Amino acid sequence: MASISRPKPDWPPRIADLMRKLHLTQAGLAERLGVSSATVSRWMKGTHEPTGESYVALGNLAGPPDDVYFWEQAGINTARFPGSSSRVLTSSLKVKLDNFQFISGRQLSRSTLVGKGNAVAIPLLNMTAYGDMVPPEENVRLSDARIEEVLTVPLAWCTHPEAMICIHMTGDSMIPVIGPNTIIAVDTEMTDRKTVENKIVLASHRNLGFKVALFERLPSTDILLPANHKYPPIDITHDRKWKIFGQVLWWLTKAPRD
Repeated sequence: MASISRPKPDWPPRIADLMRKLHLTQAGLAERLGVSSATVSRWMKGTHEPTGESYVALGNLAGPPDDVYFWEQAGINTARFPGSSSRVLTSSLKVKLDNFQFISGRQLSRSTLVGKGNAVAIPLLNMTAYGDMVPPEENVRLSDARIEEVLTVPLAWCTHPEAMICIHMTGDSMIPVIGPNTIIAVDTEMTDRKTVENKIVLASHRNLGFKVALFERLPSTDILLPANHKYPPIDITHDRKWKIFGQVLWWLTKAPRD
């Protein structure tokens, strides 16, 4: 009985092209994306496909015109963009937004993308950080997260576009700085404690999930400090269950309804 050969997946050569374009090794790509080298190795062998979040990050890292392939693999319906046909071609896609543009139709250098006129796609994950003393009822791990929506924002808002994610935040420990029921944007590249000192961070706990707080370093203590003074600070100096997951760069809050 003849064996049935499975078609080869198309993502390994695409990722290989991206690494050649950026002069990155598998380890270098893993570091840029915040995943393990073993994960990238499995992608390249075709045994595991990147997650939706990783596809979005690969698209942001690739830049036009290759970003469209990765974003479509993540499930982004690029056909919904105005000015494109039902079958989107990278040579014709050009989306105008309110005061910035998302451009995929021509090759641009990285220096060109720094201007205010461009945007990146950031995945909004079905994860919730807590802004109070108790974690959300359902603690979704990053490995199990799925993309709810994709937010398109100005490139100038993102220091490391390929490392950006958005998640929900609940609770009142960051009032009056950040209110409850907010979407926070996190730069997962910014994890070094010296770099994020006196910045608002997303910290992760092995058992409790994610917490938003101001990170401060005292002479002998590292603490997570709530903006709402009714909550006490959390000492994370020697607690290995806590780690800095990333810096909160900005947040979006809906106006309250009457």
